[in-house]
Amino acid sequence: MPSPIAHATMGCVTYRFYRNRLARLTGGRLPPWALVLLCVGLSLLPDFDAIPGLLFGDFGRYHNTVTHSLFCGLAVAFAWAAAARKWRGSGFLGWFGIVLLCYQLHILMDFFTMGRGVMAFWPYSAQRYQSVAKLFFGLHWSDGIWSKRHLLTISSELIFALLMWLIVRILFRTVLRRR
Repeated sequence: MPSPIAHATMGCVTYRFYRNRLARLTGGRLPPWALVLLCVGLSLLPDFDAIPGLLFGDFGRYHNTVTHSLFCGLAVAFAWAAAARKWRGSGFLGWFGIVLLCYQLHILMDFFTMGRGVMAFWPYSAQRYQSVAKLFFGLHWSDGIWSKRHLLTISSELIFALLMWLIVRILFRTVLRRR
């Protein structure tokens, strides 16, 4: 699994592309920084299964399992969108799309990470899937929290974050010039 750096980066990228839609969905009640934090939180949501692992001292048993399923992402997006529709009258499809994108990007990034893969099709299959091509080194919690391998992960993901920032900046400058 990538560290929270890479996942949070994609939450920021999602915010940047959908900031106007998010502002409409929230009726302008939330400031931009809160919307960024919302997208980052949604991008980190699948990793909340790490909490029982930390509490019970068995990280591998709980983390990167059920919450890393594409179906779990659909259920979370549906529940979020239904709740937003019921309590705030916000657009169901808008929330569904943004939550689903943030959630599924997390699973996709884990799919391209060195490690044990993701249970993408749980509950239909407990098989783990991973790409042959690896884009992220991932964290290796079995090495302990102070492992030197984490430095490689953190430095590569900081570079990834910088590249994403540059790409988004260039894309939006190009779009603004065309207007």
